[in-house]
Amino acid sequence: MSEWPSTKLEDLAAPSKNALATGPFGSSIGSRFFRDQGVPVIRGSNLSLKVGERLIDEGIVFVDEQKADEFPRSVAQRGDLVFTCWGTIGQVGLIDENSRFDRYIVSNKQMKLTPDSGRVDSLFLYYALSSPHMMEQVQGMSIGSSVPGFNLTQLRQLEVPFPLLAVQKAVASLLGALDDKIAVNERIATTADELMRAIYREADGNSAESITIGELGRLIRDGVSASSLNGGEHYIGLEHMPRRNVWLSGWEENAELASGKFAFRSNDVLFGKLRPYFHKVGLALTSGICSTDILVVRPTESDRLGWLLLALSSDEVVAHASAVGDGTRMPRAKWKDLESFVVPWPGNAEAARLDQVVRSMAARVQASVQESRTLAVLRDTLLPQLMSGRLRVKDAEKIVEDHA
Repeated sequence: MSEWPSTKLEDLAAPSKNALATGPFGSSIGSRFFRDQGVPVIRGSNLSLKVGERLIDEGIVFVDEQKADEFPRSVAQRGDLVFTCWGTIGQVGLIDENSRFDRYIVSNKQMKLTPDSGRVDSLFLYYALSSPHMMEQVQGMSIGSSVPGFNLTQLRQLEVPFPLLAVQKAVASLLGALDDKIAVNERIATTADELMRAIYREADGNSAESITIGELGRLIRDGVSASSLNGGEHYIGLEHMPRRNVWLSGWEENAELASGKFAFRSNDVLFGKLRPYFHKVGLALTSGICSTDILVVRPTESDRLGWLLLALSSDEVVAHASAVGDGTRMPRAKWKDLESFVVPWPGNAEAARLDQVVRSMAARVQASVQESRTLAVLRDTLLPQLMSGRLRVKDAEKIVEDHA
């Protein structure tokens, strides 16, 4: 039970007729209207159930300005919140200062809210609507059978905590600072990936020799039966692997798994063989188990790990795997096609030097990943307590300081 007063979400909307609205009807901005540039469209894939992922600005599609102007009520701007109304209900997003664009249009399966900035802080409202209690409330109200739904009328009637605006801003600032630090760590991983690829391109251009992937690494097929799993393993599936990023910073703990998997070690290279064009290749930062749709590759010699990682994750190798993969709709790469592929070789001495660079960078990324996981646990622990009013901001600030 919340100690804060509460109010209906519709009462926190800005005083304009389009403050609470759905996306355009049906196929009004369907795929035939998508362009390479223009006004970005927020779809379900750009939202998340994960707290802190306020807006996923990847995989964005666009419609032209003229088409967007046909639906002024569906335009969302900075400070607006976006909700999924069909499909993965409970997803909530926020267009904030970190979003790539100033203006978006929501798809036909999304809703948007422009809050009244004089009464409610947008970031506070985002966290309130992302809290476990609110998620349960929304998902418990779902309509429809095969595809869950949540409509605008239900959204209007949601009861949200409503402390004083100064308290809202303090809560949002505290939780936001944790997420900002997590975002900094994510940028470290992204920057490190870009640096590694630049190093590979330079070394590639200076290499006079060549080598096969099979000489750099060997396939590991260390099977683990479902019955032998105890639930405490770190699990990596294709869904945990980022696209075109060599650092595998995400994994699931205590996953419920019904089928056999492959075991891997820290510093193995994992290659997503299902639909390899998704470019899911990276270095394992922990030991654990992975999907059998992932190839586990271990360096033939310890000082070849860096070059193995950079070569396997290169555009050329991924393009080759995509070209020769079995299947049309769901192609799969095979190790025999990868191990025979020839890549540049900078020589033993240069490869060993690059290996040290990669390992040093991996250690830095691993430290930032661990910090982010700790901060995320702290944020997720504080969030429901702050939203209920049972934990005051000054006490939460002390907890954060003790974990700093």
